[in-house]
Amino acid sequence: MDETPQEIPQSEIALLANILALTTRNMTAITTLLAQVTAQMANSRDDTLQSASVGLLDRITGLGHDLELQWDLIQSLDRFCPLLARTPPKRTSLVTEIDISQLPQSH
Repeated sequence: MDETPQEIPQSEIALLANILALTTRNMTAITTLLAQVTAQMANSRDDTLQSASVGLLDRITGLGHDLELQWDLIQSLDRFCPLLARTPPKRTSLVTEIDISQLPQSH
């Protein structure tokens, strides 16, 4: 008996696309929050908090890059996903790197 694969109805694809977009939006918000908390920990006067933050920003930045890829893939489903049409994902950097080559001299 030869079974042919059944086509998934567009309504089900739309439902899955919306669930994926909501999940990814929530993951992006959580990752942004983690980056902010980690940055605050790194700037703390408490040595334990500073130690705990070491390496976390790099890992959170990696998560951010993965989420950007996920958003790019979700965009390919935009015809099925009215949620994306109403509120497209925000493209914000989770971590900003600043290169300070010279510090101002205090007077």
